[in-house]
Amino acid sequence: MKYYIKRMPDEMWWGGAVAEGVKMPFGQGEYAFNGTVNLTDNQYNGLFVSDRGRYIYVENGCNISASPERITISEAHGVVDVGENYGTLKNAYRAAMKKYFMAARRPVPEDTILAPQYCTWVEMLRSVDQRQILTYARSIVDAGMPVGCLIVDDGWAVDYGDWRFRPDRFPDPAAMIRELKSLGFTVILWVCPFVNRASRDFGTLCEEGALVRDARGRIAERHWWSGLSAVLDMTSPAAERWMRGQLGALTAMGVDGFKFDAGDAQYYESDDRTYAPTSPNGQCALWAKFAAQYAYAELRACVGLAGYPIVQRLSDKSNVWDGPKGLASLIPNMLQAGLVGYSYCCPDMIGGGNEVDFGPGSEQDEELMLRSCACAALMPMMQFSYAVWTHSSDSAVKRIVREYSRLRLRYCDYLRGLLKEHLETGDPLMRHMEYEFPGQGFAPVNDQFMLGPALLVAPVLRKGATGRTVRLPAGSAWRYVPTGKTYTGGEITVPAPLDTLPYFEKI
Repeated sequence: MKYYIKRMPDEMWWGGAVAEGVKMPFGQGEYAFNGTVNLTDNQYNGLFVSDRGRYIYVENGCNISASPERITISEAHGVVDVGENYGTLKNAYRAAMKKYFMAARRPVPEDTILAPQYCTWVEMLRSVDQRQILTYARSIVDAGMPVGCLIVDDGWAVDYGDWRFRPDRFPDPAAMIRELKSLGFTVILWVCPFVNRASRDFGTLCEEGALVRDARGRIAERHWWSGLSAVLDMTSPAAERWMRGQLGALTAMGVDGFKFDAGDAQYYESDDRTYAPTSPNGQCALWAKFAAQYAYAELRACVGLAGYPIVQRLSDKSNVWDGPKGLASLIPNMLQAGLVGYSYCCPDMIGGGNEVDFGPGSEQDEELMLRSCACAALMPMMQFSYAVWTHSSDSAVKRIVREYSRLRLRYCDYLRGLLKEHLETGDPLMRHMEYEFPGQGFAPVNDQFMLGPALLVAPVLRKGATGRTVRLPAGSAWRYVPTGKTYTGGEITVPAPLDTLPYFEKI
């Protein structure tokens, strides 16, 4: 069945896949996306909202195409709901959230928001070990950076599907965890739903029906970025029971939570044989629902589950300024995440997290690192991996990184207020300018944002720039925090050297 929604004059829309944020909003021109199986490497939700106060909600994914005359929804299964006459983007979003996404009333832990996060990935890739992790953690403390969540990424476990610490790399993991906690860190471990044939429990998982089988009934082995592996069938109680047992042994050791990687819809097939009927999108959603049992849970791929207390991280970004995975993509994709219901969103690792950008012989653009750090400083979350404070020989760079890392500490009470407001209204923490200031022409503005209702942030996104042109909403006074000067709206240009993040407080 197809559904047709007539376009309104000059109407702008956001929604669907988070990675499509760089293409938002789609206005009077053409747009198309296949969400029946989310093939992006990021989150998806079948929610679309417009600046004219309308929403479209499609429960299980769909194909969407837009022409100047109409929006067409096809291949939809389940609920298809069109909400109208809400007036503004904010009101339409709130109406959809209240109707469909306000069941999960628990926030994410405060420290994921109030303090920076740190991940071992860029520093160690898959060569992570106990000594390096402790050295990394101590370097954060010694540099005067605020402590927060520390994520031990891929490489710590015996095998994919054997979630025990490798004894050759971790002679005493319990002691390591105790020391990390004594330094003030929350400890999070990377896991995934893949299971290698050589892993300890592979045979048992086969017998218990815990693994996905292909259309012929064979154990399905899927190519992913770390090889060829079987994959857990999250419709199976045996799979969930086994994974909970694996993680329970780790939490008993003192681990606080997990980075639930992979689980992308693209690693499943529509004709897979599973314990209970589901789709590739359904498997992705079930992986996220399993993750939501844990207070500390981060995902990069998700379908549905808007409003759930899960950290949703943008897909790995590249160590470049422009392009769909460069620095300039962070703001539009983060805004898109908020507008599809993923308010607890992290803009990936500062400077990017692509493995190829940090291999042997690679050189880092310190200007890009500093601008990336500034960009994330007042986003809902801030995550480091590359240890700028260790690798840079420039004391000024180290000072600037430390200052940006501590900037959000000035707004702890404000951030706590946003978390409370989100539970009450569903409002995203990071908001599009159009969301807070409708009717002032902000719909196409994708290079500045609001953190809540009172902080306007306009990071520098171009190499070599020492200033920034900013559009301020009319009807309010705005204090430019770096200089203290007050402005009353309109387009202005402000100074923004490397140690300055252009942002304003609403007066």
